[in-house]
Amino acid sequence: MSGKGKDSLLGNKIAAGLLTAGLIFWGANRIASIVVPDEAPKTPAIKITGLQTAAAPVAAAAAGLESIIPLIATGDVAKGAAFVQQQCAACHTLTPGGAAGVGPNLYGFMGTPMFSGSFAYSDAVKDKAKGNWNYDNINAWLAAPMSFAPGTGMSYAGIKNVQTRADVVAYLRTLAATPVPLPAADEIKAATAAAAPATPAAAGAPAAETEPSIDTLFATADIAKGKALVMQQCAACHTLAKGGAAGVGPNLYGIIGAKAFSAPGFSYSAAVKSKAGAAWTDDTLSAWLENPMGYAPGTMMAYPGIKNAQARANVIAYLNSNSDTPEKLP
Repeated sequence: MSGKGKDSLLGNKIAAGLLTAGLIFWGANRIASIVVPDEAPKTPAIKITGLQTAAAPVAAAAAGLESIIPLIATGDVAKGAAFVQQQCAACHTLTPGGAAGVGPNLYGFMGTPMFSGSFAYSDAVKDKAKGNWNYDNINAWLAAPMSFAPGTGMSYAGIKNVQTRADVVAYLRTLAATPVPLPAADEIKAATAAAAPATPAAAGAPAAETEPSIDTLFATADIAKGKALVMQQCAACHTLAKGGAAGVGPNLYGIIGAKAFSAPGFSYSAAVKSKAGAAWTDDTLSAWLENPMGYAPGTMMAYPGIKNAQARANVIAYLNSNSDTPEKLP
């Protein structure tokens, strides 16, 4: 050190420090590039199965929902119109510029942004408002609204039959000044190829457990639960008060013991008229509620039915109580 207190090697020390820091940084960068390469390896170290970047039809098939794309071009517009008039027109208007009702106006909605416009949509569906309405998302929505958007205010159970959905969408497509294009040949081919084949039952598999008879379940029937299900699933189409006017479906007051498919003021389809006249018993009503389209093939009531026997017992117990003279249930 000089007499003035300065280190004669200070410059050398600073240069050496910078050089050392640079070597450390360079070495760390090389090690990082080896440990975590910036290019994807040609062969993944771990193969993750089940991830797809497939088109919407493949995703729909994976979810177990059959696509309507192969059926649209040949869909029966007249049947779709009849279904919509019976099942949807009570809540939705269908004319150009029609005011919203219980649900939004449906004229010209296909091809437009999902759940958009002046209608007050619930938060449940706003979360699903991604892109425009197309054949795939309208298919999923119509099949099961409450599964598509859990929490939606639309309590409609959905259209379970794929051909009926195709007929309905074929008709809704026509409700526009310029209908959206029909699916192209390559779209139809892709949707057809994506359809999952039915899986045959395994040999020797045990038979499905048989549900108890509906007659044995009335002792544990919960009228409050039955009423809640009716209000959620049925009240949009049926009135329940004494003397109530027919809506999309007939009035249900005092239905147990009344003549089947014979409510005054309601126009029944030919499919159910052949079963009219006999009294509604707990057994016949159970069979109808379990599978309307199986009970009367061709019926315009496309409700998929109440498959759970206890839930049906709850509903029948409530409907029986909704009467001047309730029947004695088993």
